[in-house]
Amino acid sequence: MRIIKKCYDKWGKLRVLKEGDNKSISVVRFKILKSGKGLPCCDFHGDCNNVAYAEVFPFLLKNKKQRGWSYLCKKHYFEEQKRFGWKLPACLKVKW
Repeated sequence: MRIIKKCYDKWGKLRVLKEGDNKSISVVRFKILKSGKGLPCCDFHGDCNNVAYAEVFPFLLKNKKQRGWSYLCKKHYFEEQKRFGWKLPACLKVKW
């Protein structure tokens, strides 16, 4: 398996990441399987390479800074849910 990065701009369009390009606001890492299928990786602090379990939306919480969405593996998803008092909005039924 190998891991690739895909960059999206603020309109959600896939872009090529160039040096010094700060217009792309989100980078999603994908784990490429032998079959060629790409599954998003957990992006918890950028060091977890597990396959994503849920897509979470922390910007929907009140009194929080403007944050985007992210993918979390099962372990980090439940850690974050405990931290936010089980009120973290998420989508668990994501078809990869």
